[in-house]
Amino acid sequence: MGPLNRRKTNNLLSVNGEFFTFVFGCGYSYYFLDSLSEVFRVFTLMNMGYFAFVRSNLRLLSFGMLMTYLSGYGQTYLLAIYIPFLMEEFDMQNARISLYYMIATVGSALLLPRVGKLIDQVKLTNYTLVSTAVFVVSMIAMSFVQHGYLLPLVFFGLRIAGQGLFSHISMTSMSKFFDKGRGKAISLASLGHPLGQALLPITVVWIIGFSGWRASLLINAGLVLVAIPILLYYLLDERKLVVATPSDDQQLKATDKVSTWDILKSKAFLLLAPNLFALAFIITGLFFYQFTIAEHKGWTIEWMALGLTFYAIAGSVSILFAGPLIDKYTARRFFPFYLMPFLIAVIFIWLVDNPWVIFPYMVFMGISAGTGNAIMSALQVELFGAAQIGKVRSIFTSVMVLSSAVGPAVYGVIVDAGYGFELIFLISIGMMLAVTIQSFRIIPSYTYAKMKYKFKNRHRRFDFFNVFNLKH
Repeated sequence: MGPLNRRKTNNLLSVNGEFFTFVFGCGYSYYFLDSLSEVFRVFTLMNMGYFAFVRSNLRLLSFGMLMTYLSGYGQTYLLAIYIPFLMEEFDMQNARISLYYMIATVGSALLLPRVGKLIDQVKLTNYTLVSTAVFVVSMIAMSFVQHGYLLPLVFFGLRIAGQGLFSHISMTSMSKFFDKGRGKAISLASLGHPLGQALLPITVVWIIGFSGWRASLLINAGLVLVAIPILLYYLLDERKLVVATPSDDQQLKATDKVSTWDILKSKAFLLLAPNLFALAFIITGLFFYQFTIAEHKGWTIEWMALGLTFYAIAGSVSILFAGPLIDKYTARRFFPFYLMPFLIAVIFIWLVDNPWVIFPYMVFMGISAGTGNAIMSALQVELFGAAQIGKVRSIFTSVMVLSSAVGPAVYGVIVDAGYGFELIFLISIGMMLAVTIQSFRIIPSYTYAKMKYKFKNRHRRFDFFNVFNLKH
């Protein structure tokens, strides 16, 4: 580095190591951390804060995490294990069973806003039991199904109850019944996702190995049927649950009765929905074709499977780090940045063919998935309020489920048309750039003015979180 570049660098990084500048975008978008010592202090106290928080709320947090874990039974990564058996049993091609799966997923996405909002109107225990009944009946029906044309129905039940409602119950409970510790609660409950990714596929494959795929569905249904009533009996006491009081600066007040249309046309929804859609669209699409990508790149399946372990670890760690930071600084301050690691990951896999790129690809993707889940869940409460979070979350969950159905279908059409994965990577990069840029709309105009002023006076001490003040 020459003297001129070194002087420029010293203008951006203070010599005492307390502060740094993060630069993003084509223009000047500069954000500054309060100080490295402050960040280190937060991370040092994080474990202590987590332990005390868990001790005080052990039952409700355990309920949230285990419901998220059990939602894995309705997720694509687990249902994909049964696809080869179903194709062989009913003599189906990829296109037909993919169509069935997409129909079921889109149907569940369309119904979810209607049934999701009921969580605000009925007891949580009753809502959970009904969701469990739908899931168990669907899994038993899949075990006994004799005609391929009935698969959309059983897929529908598993997707809306497993992927949709189980996760909805968990995240809504954490968002609704926690206030100051909401970020940590959402983060801890979200750990059920990587835990399920790590344990459920291995367990299901083992069960299939000694019992067959049909019997394994009955065993899994029995496990869920026994587990959830136990969770409700020992971990959930609704008499002690109180809806968290919303803050004054939330855009939709808890006392207002808002319709679904009010939410859909709100600025907050139009701000958050593109990010949620893009993340689920791209991750599901890339995961659905992960082994095809490995074949395209000349990698072994073992390498890709090993990378999934790094994805789960990175997601778990990032979830744990996101919670305390959200509680301390609010989710708004991190919202414009959480897709950036995923953007870097896709650029890596687009440009590099060496199999070692799998590890940074999976790690960065896991960081965005983990932090994004916590940030989006907390931000919905910050912008819409806690009292009606069930209705709000059901709409956003519907967007996520819909995008997870469309992503694999769109990527499949591109591959079948002969354009290759290079176009898919470019489309993914373009989508993330677009939604990342639009997400900066969460920053009020006067904050940009502050940032410009601070940058002009950059020889002084920077205060990232106070300068980057997002309160309206």
